[in-house]
Amino acid sequence: MLTQPLQSKFTIRDGHEVIIESGRLARQADGSVTVRQGNCIILATVVANKEAREGQSFFPLSVDYQEKFASAGRIPGSFFKREARLNDYEILTSRLIDRALRPLFPEDYLCDVQVLVSLVSSDPEVMPDALACLAASAALAVSDIPIQEIISEVRVARVDGEFIINPTRTELAKADINFIIAATDKNIMMVEGEAKECSEEDLVKVIELGHEAIKVQVKAQEVLRDLKGITAKRDYVKPEHNEEVREKVTAFAKQKYMKLRREH
Repeated sequence: MLTQPLQSKFTIRDGHEVIIESGRLARQADGSVTVRQGNCIILATVVANKEAREGQSFFPLSVDYQEKFASAGRIPGSFFKREARLNDYEILTSRLIDRALRPLFPEDYLCDVQVLVSLVSSDPEVMPDALACLAASAALAVSDIPIQEIISEVRVARVDGEFIINPTRTELAKADINFIIAATDKNIMMVEGEAKECSEEDLVKVIELGHEAIKVQVKAQEVLRDLKGITAKRDYVKPEHNEEVREKVTAFAKQKYMKLRREH
């Protein structure tokens, strides 16, 4: 039986509405959403193993952002008839998502997690990379995968002396400051960008404006999560630790390590 898709909406600026929807596509994934602004539509799906692989000693998080040719009404032609491997822009966008999400998983969570973010419809004026992390976080929020907090990312640019949240392509071409901010509703997770010149006051202003916009996006994700009825995250088998060995290593190495850090 088909169910009505769930929606949560918010406005970025000047009536630019963003719609987050869950329940229409990729319903077999642990979590899936579409994020729409104008004609730009991004699909994000997340899946995770129930158990860690035997002998696993690290957190295997995989994040892939891809822009499909079909999103612009194109079909690969000539010698290559299929989608090619990720280009530099897609790889860098994937890293922006990964860097914001990775610290929010529990330290003892070692199950494989795959995050796929795809641009399925493009808009000439909407920059999809500013919405990609929002989509990934929303997909995790409506899943039972044990991420600890909800986050989002926004782009903040200065155009003709005015700071703009998620500027259009036309506006961005004239910007002299261009930053991507990632944050939870309480903490800044990542700041990355470029500027022709940027004072400390300008950077603080960028972070403040970006964080205020992110708080609105986090709230919209919380609304969607509540509509989906997600009240708890899945339990998982935690790796065993020998506390006696941990204490001995700490007692032996901690002071030496701190001394080396002070010297260098």
